[in-house]
Amino acid sequence: MPYPSSFIQELKARNPIENVISRYVELKRAGSNMVGACPFHSERTPSFTVFEDNFHCFGCSAGGDVITFIMRIENLDYKDAIQHLADRCGLAVPVDERSHPQKKSALTREKAFEMNKLAARHFYENLMSSDGAEARAYLDSRKLHKTTRIRFGLGFAKNSFTDITQYLLNNGFTVEEIKENFLCGVSQRSSKPFDMFRNRIMFPIIDTSGNIIAFGGRVMDDSKPKYLNSSDTVIFKKSRNLFALNFAKNSLLGDNTKTNTYSKPGEIIICEGYMDVIALHQAGFSGAVATLGTAITSEHARIISRFAKTVYLAYDSDSAGQTATNRAISMLADVGVDAKVLKIEGAKDPDEYINKFGAASFAKILDGSQGQTDFKLNSILNKYNLSDSDDKIKAVSEACKMLAGIQSQVKKEIYISRLSELVGLNIETIKSEVRRYTRAESKKIRNRFDEDMQKKLLKYDDKINLQAAANPNAVTVEQRIIGIFLLYPELFDKDCKITPDDFVTDFNRDLFKKLLELKEQNEFNVSALNEFYSPQEYSYIVAMMEARAKLTYNGKDALSEQIAALKSIKTAEDNENSFSEMMELIRADKKKGNN
Repeated sequence: MPYPSSFIQELKARNPIENVISRYVELKRAGSNMVGACPFHSERTPSFTVFEDNFHCFGCSAGGDVITFIMRIENLDYKDAIQHLADRCGLAVPVDERSHPQKKSALTREKAFEMNKLAARHFYENLMSSDGAEARAYLDSRKLHKTTRIRFGLGFAKNSFTDITQYLLNNGFTVEEIKENFLCGVSQRSSKPFDMFRNRIMFPIIDTSGNIIAFGGRVMDDSKPKYLNSSDTVIFKKSRNLFALNFAKNSLLGDNTKTNTYSKPGEIIICEGYMDVIALHQAGFSGAVATLGTAITSEHARIISRFAKTVYLAYDSDSAGQTATNRAISMLADVGVDAKVLKIEGAKDPDEYINKFGAASFAKILDGSQGQTDFKLNSILNKYNLSDSDDKIKAVSEACKMLAGIQSQVKKEIYISRLSELVGLNIETIKSEVRRYTRAESKKIRNRFDEDMQKKLLKYDDKINLQAAANPNAVTVEQRIIGIFLLYPELFDKDCKITPDDFVTDFNRDLFKKLLELKEQNEFNVSALNEFYSPQEYSYIVAMMEARAKLTYNGKDALSEQIAALKSIKTAEDNENSFSEMMELIRADKKKGNN
């Protein structure tokens, strides 16, 4: 049995969707609804709308209720999302007596959190023991204070194949659980477990709720890789977490009570490594974070946009660093975050710079940082030899193409003028070239829009119901029928004159069967579908209901008309299939010589 409908209704009542979503998205009032930038895709113009009981993004079609939202944003399954919301409002979850057998070795979120907490404590004890003497000496050489080490929970993984694994086994965890949490591996040759982190300074990775979700480790010798990070686990996704955001968020939101901080609310510094971040925090730049062994992702950018409007990029100046900077600028621009690029001279990274020149000098670098357009323009021009005619043509062409993408006309005019000065060309020539690229880009956008509309009409873009493109008419009618049933579940009676066999496509047929089951169990509730469908599928299903809710002609008569239409389509399809099968038999007989 699903969770009782009464419990789901109370859970949603105690967790108003607007209150829950506003913890993740900055919402603004728009009439009777709330709007904001979608947390599930990159967008410049807010298209994410929160209604009285659900949400919908008109950009990426994400939608659903408060349960769906938590499943998506926290990367939880249905049961864990229910528990998350119940914990939030202090509501007891009914015991789910259904038997969903799981492997005894499957790692739960609760066990993963507890395991990491114990592991972090053990790593810290290692650091403070005689085994950690060399690691402590290294941290001393990097001028990290003892209070900083404690604050960040730094530790040490012994140069041993069994230390942390045996410790966790002694605390009741299984080898498979430890392996799933990326704290041990299992030898293919001997089948024995071995520690993943060995002879490394350990950096616990903590989420914004204060849970230790993973680890990073810096090796103490010449072993490779220099830095090793946890792989994705049941509680950790590299693409959705940032090192030290748990500390930085207070500074970013203006809640930092420290008086000696150089950080300002809404400003974040993105670094390449753990040591840079820790050194910056120690020096008073408490808005510093780092990605976890990956380039910045669109998910990182959306998370950052919740806390900051300005980002300072402190990447290396080599080619890899330049590539990472350009990628970050693009990702951040998509979510409306202004990126500035730090030019660190006299040191290879922020940690070394602060140790050499001090925090006040680093603060001046922040004040003198390049804007993203300056950085892009300079990067383009520096690639070419402007004294060579062919190179100069390529440089101007690439720069004009970049300037054509600037939305603000004032900003575009300023940089057209600057490019004209830098390359020594008439400003009208530059303007003409930028206009040419702007027209070309506008044409591409129009063509993409036309293609998208055509795909939508022909159902080619339907990624949920994979049979939609082959059966566009049937799918349209099936969606109308399901939409009416979702709006008016009382129409599910013996006289509704439709069965699962009347449906043409498998997805809608299975959905109709599920609705029948819920109705028979007296637990018909749209939210209950979250348990059986992914958030993407649930959004797709809710869209059927929302499409019908916009129409005035609904109810029993409308349902009867759509059922009749679907049966007509199904009959025509069955007849066509029967004819095809008959022709196949005839052809087969002819091949055998049976005339």
